[in-house]
Amino acid sequence: MKKIILTTLFLCCLNLITAQDKIYVHTATAANIITNSTYIDHPDLNNHPNAPIVFCHVWNPNLMTPVYNDKVDGLWYDPSAHKWAIYNEDLSDIVIGAHFFVYIASDPNDVITHVATPATISGSLNQVTTIDDPDFNNADSGPYAVFSHYWNPHGIYNTNLDGFYYDNSIHRRQIYNEDNVTPIPTNAAYKILKNGSGVVARFTHVSNAANITGNFTLIDNPNLNNNPNATFVFSHYYGISGHDAYVTHKISAFYSGSLHKWALYTEDHSAFPSDAAIDIIVANPDPLAINDIANLENIKLYPNPVANIAKITADQPIAHISVFNSLGQNIQKLDFDTAQKQIELPVVRFPKGIYTVNVTTQTGAKQVMKLIKK
Repeated sequence: MKKIILTTLFLCCLNLITAQDKIYVHTATAANIITNSTYIDHPDLNNHPNAPIVFCHVWNPNLMTPVYNDKVDGLWYDPSAHKWAIYNEDLSDIVIGAHFFVYIASDPNDVITHVATPATISGSLNQVTTIDDPDFNNADSGPYAVFSHYWNPHGIYNTNLDGFYYDNSIHRRQIYNEDNVTPIPTNAAYKILKNGSGVVARFTHVSNAANITGNFTLIDNPNLNNNPNATFVFSHYYGISGHDAYVTHKISAFYSGSLHKWALYTEDHSAFPSDAAIDIIVANPDPLAINDIANLENIKLYPNPVANIAKITADQPIAHISVFNSLGQNIQKLDFDTAQKQIELPVVRFPKGIYTVNVTTQTGAKQVMKLIKK
């Protein structure tokens, strides 16, 4: 009996030790980009539509080739590809070479989904949505937190730059539009990370005259200094401890090799605002590297967007084509037993919107492509 108890205690302790959040570095490449989305291929995320994740921009992770990416973007789960993707909210093409820190929580309870419903939206211009969560309620400053836009619950696009705010009159954490004018879209959704588990560090960085140079603010933290391979996520928290600057430009992280420190910068090169408080959560990097959706047989779809007929071509004969709508419903399935390497796909009767097209060749190669019906 004693041996069983000791073994159980050991396993419990082992679980506590190994239950750590991690951050995966994702890079948008020609192979994993489908118009306005870049697909993530990770075993903790694939076939996991409720995965606890958030993400942030990063310019040069692991000193990789830097790319500017001045886009408001979000997360969505593609039920036909069984993968998560990062997408541009304005439907523009993803920037090739753009890098992202994708945070994967070990405890699914550390990431909640908030939906901005008519009941939660407030403000004189409907520019605020109130979060009702026991970890945030009556908690100022509350947990360190990071959020990302999330498309799936209601398929709502949200081009706003948003931040956190704590309303002392109702004792609730809120998400607000940084321009303080544009309304929060009804049913817009957010993935919100709270504190995290087994993380390396949590802290708040405040921009000021001493650490701002042009469009960046230099971070001084022992967990990040002299560590170009560090991985972290971040969100602006307006008003915390009196730091009440708005951040009206998309921000990203970069490592300064000359200063040996990480910094946050504005993607459009505008001056970084002074007195902005940024919550930062540092987690261990995930060394896993998987090539995202491969297109080994040069499978292509064009034109895109398309009004009447889309053409699908491949280097090998095409065997199957399946088309899914935004709800993940298979609305068309085509099978071929001939040596056709080019197929015409009539879409004139499709309602306007975004569709997923799965193509399989007779050799078994697969490709998932986004189709925009105009």
